[in-house]
Amino acid sequence: MIPSGQLYLVRSPSSPKSENECLYNDAILTIRETNHQFDYQLVVWKGNLSDSDSSSDDDNGDSDINDNFFENESNILKSFLIDSSLNLCLFERYSQKIISWRDMEGDLGDMFEYRITSTVPNDTIEQFMTAIYKCKYERKYQKSSANLSLKDVQEFIVDRNQIFDNCLNSANTPSISSNLNMNELLTPKRNIEDEVEFAEEGDSDDEEDDLEERVEQRNLSYDINANSYDEEEEDEEEEENNFVDASESPQTAISSTQKTNRIFVADYPCKVYSYSAEAQAFKSVSNQSMVLLYELSNWNYCFEVKDEKNNAIYAVSLINDQLDPTFKFEQFAFLFNMYTKTSATTWLLKFEDRTTYESFQATYMKLHWQNRNETTWPTKKEDEQYLIDSLDLMDIDEDLSQADEDTEDSDNEQPELEDIKRTSAFEFKGKKKYVDSDDSDDSDDEKEREFNKGSKNSGLVLGLSTDRAFISRANKVGIFKTTDSGIEFTAAIDKLSHSKNAKKELIPSKMMLMDSDRTMIVQDKNSMDSLHKVDLEYGKVVEDWKMEKDGKDVDVENFTTNRKFGDLTLDKTFLGVSSQSLFRVDPRMSKGFVSDDAIKTYKGKTNFKQVSTTGGGYIAVASKNGEIRLYDQLGKNAKTLLPALGDEITGLDISANGRWLLATCASYILLIDVQIKDGKFEGKLGFERSFSVQDKPMPRRLNLKPEHMAYVKQNYGLQTSFSVAAFNETSEGGSPTYIVSSIGPFAVTWNFLKVISNLRDCYKIRMYQENVVIGEFVNQNNNHMVLALPDNVALASTSSFRKPSDEFSVVKTAF
Repeated sequence: MIPSGQLYLVRSPSSPKSENECLYNDAILTIRETNHQFDYQLVVWKGNLSDSDSSSDDDNGDSDINDNFFENESNILKSFLIDSSLNLCLFERYSQKIISWRDMEGDLGDMFEYRITSTVPNDTIEQFMTAIYKCKYERKYQKSSANLSLKDVQEFIVDRNQIFDNCLNSANTPSISSNLNMNELLTPKRNIEDEVEFAEEGDSDDEEDDLEERVEQRNLSYDINANSYDEEEEDEEEEENNFVDASESPQTAISSTQKTNRIFVADYPCKVYSYSAEAQAFKSVSNQSMVLLYELSNWNYCFEVKDEKNNAIYAVSLINDQLDPTFKFEQFAFLFNMYTKTSATTWLLKFEDRTTYESFQATYMKLHWQNRNETTWPTKKEDEQYLIDSLDLMDIDEDLSQADEDTEDSDNEQPELEDIKRTSAFEFKGKKKYVDSDDSDDSDDEKEREFNKGSKNSGLVLGLSTDRAFISRANKVGIFKTTDSGIEFTAAIDKLSHSKNAKKELIPSKMMLMDSDRTMIVQDKNSMDSLHKVDLEYGKVVEDWKMEKDGKDVDVENFTTNRKFGDLTLDKTFLGVSSQSLFRVDPRMSKGFVSDDAIKTYKGKTNFKQVSTTGGGYIAVASKNGEIRLYDQLGKNAKTLLPALGDEITGLDISANGRWLLATCASYILLIDVQIKDGKFEGKLGFERSFSVQDKPMPRRLNLKPEHMAYVKQNYGLQTSFSVAAFNETSEGGSPTYIVSSIGPFAVTWNFLKVISNLRDCYKIRMYQENVVIGEFVNQNNNHMVLALPDNVALASTSSFRKPSDEFSVVKTAF
């Protein structure tokens, strides 16, 4: 299925009508079976599903598009029997991918063109075209194509330039459009072998899911379950085939000096498995091995996997997050990824019993924590137990028996989500925005072109009282209007500069809206001790605030409104944090702008980095080392201090009611319930009362599965990290239902109700052509989100996201 595009009728130059016609501005393209075996139809559907029932988010659903929609024949716009005579082909014009085919009822040379929305992933297009070729194969040879690859259907790949030798493209000359080879759809880093399987006859219930064919990549893909391990002893020749080329040095390798001077910590017997790309399964490497843990120097640690029989060393690595360490309790297994510059290898260590597994897990977690924090494991019993419990919750196989059944049921009964056209309404680098030409005048076009020039998108804030999205790009801020059908450019504030020095360029590093979206507070990336007020109605900086306290400059690490949704109030003050203080900024002061009667300063090195507020004005502050402090009001001591897990927190969000805290780290996201569960203060929040030693909140860790993280890092860089995560709350009230973040080119949503029920597989993803910088939910519709990409802005709905097994079709799911 191609979820979004426009259908055009392109007429032959010999036609008396001789013009192009946009038949449908928003359409879906699918393939479906007919009543005749080996015959299939190409079907064009209505693209606007907002008035239709959309998909339930239940686990049993096989498609994000409601099956009922496709069962309703009235939603069909056009249909065509897939046959070689249609001359179906894929080509590209002005960087837009287009599927075209003959109009069998029109004049010679008339063609239909389905112009695919730019944000539809290349994988989706390739899967669809491969399915087309296989449909042609089945019709011609009257037999199944289930076991065929793309190579077997080469005869059905049409060269567009040879369709009509005597007919010109009526609107475009051949020089500006090019035929696409399937491999050209993919980035150079990806080498995908297409294997598309059709449904067996009689599987009508799964028709739509079967028609959305999948591409399976043999690199970094694996599929295991509790009984899939090969327990047979492999001979030496087979074992050698599992080893990574020694000439490629792992990114987490240790030096010879470190290896010589390392200090033994502990060892544990285990069996070793290595993922075989050829077999698409884990293969036994050794049934009798040891994993040895060592201390190095400067808070560094490593482990070594060694064969007990012949002393062969299978893996040696530093202990850090680059390994994507994952514990799988059900199999007493530990999985990790090792990367070189050109490849990735997935290893699995299986322990003989629970005692050995838990002992290894505890030791590994302790060393990992000490490496992150560069300090010794806590000696206080309560802190030690908190960290053990917190880290243990990072096991991907938590016991689900304690999950709240009521919460799970409520998830299944939640309102179905609206499905909108997934589109990039405005593209930079001179590309046309996706609105009709009549909707914009020459002046708007000139503003667009000016905004297009140079740099990349870096920040995003969404208005609460308006439907505007504000995108920072170098010294400019673009203003976009969100609608039910997309997002479009409306204006730009160019050449931002200091109000008192027009020659001093201002490049926003942080932005915050106030005064019902009439004012924006920005920080210049080159001047942390100053904030600036932008009047959005006049489109310029009107005030510069030099932040001082007692005659000393104050570097502002972050700032936010006094309460969540504070943008809707007329409050002129707001909160800020420096590395050692939490304070209120008051622009009405004559100088300094740091309030004297609303500040909390620490003498020690707290390294504050993030601040966020609740709807009631409670405050959470996160430190660089991962500590989180909860305050009921400014100026007093924190009611709760949550110990650091070791990683810097790069983003902080709190639910409006104050119960749920979302902390973003580079390789994972923490969700923390700060409601007290037992005792005298049961039901109170950690902002209001301190937690007892036994009742400290345990964070839930959100991240991608190991195989998905391996794919992302291998293809998009080891330093690829999560963008700031956010809840989908609105100012109108209600609890969050989704969490949004991104990593590399993948936007990610987690089903909130499933997360708090400890249910796995509760995230869905969307792949874009560029890395996703940041995403935020629209206040007027908490199922819609705006995503900022380096050179694009996109509007998406939660229902347009897909299960990882579908979007990550290039990777076999392990668990």
